[in-house]
Amino acid sequence: MDKVKIGNCPWEEIHGFTVPSEYNCFIKYIEKQIHNNEVEEIEINPDYGFGEIYGGRWFKYLVTGEIWRLIAPDFPFKGLWEPLIKS
Repeated sequence: MDKVKIGNCPWEEIHGFTVPSEYNCFIKYIEKQIHNNEVEEIEINPDYGFGEIYGGRWFKYLVTGEIWRLIAPDFPFKGLWEPLIKS
């Protein structure tokens, strides 16, 4: 994982989940943060496709306002968790 600290956001980039259970644990982690009102899932911009990867789910970390996206694994692609490029 690459460490990305933009403000005080505790998240780190993930460039590929090693096994399906890792992805499932990560979903539970994000959903717990949503339940605790630390994160909200927001509507995606269907035109955003940095690196030619489109879709996924977008999340806003409410403390810093950072927006990240989660792309589920789809073999052979192993999934992705990354901050969005701000324009």
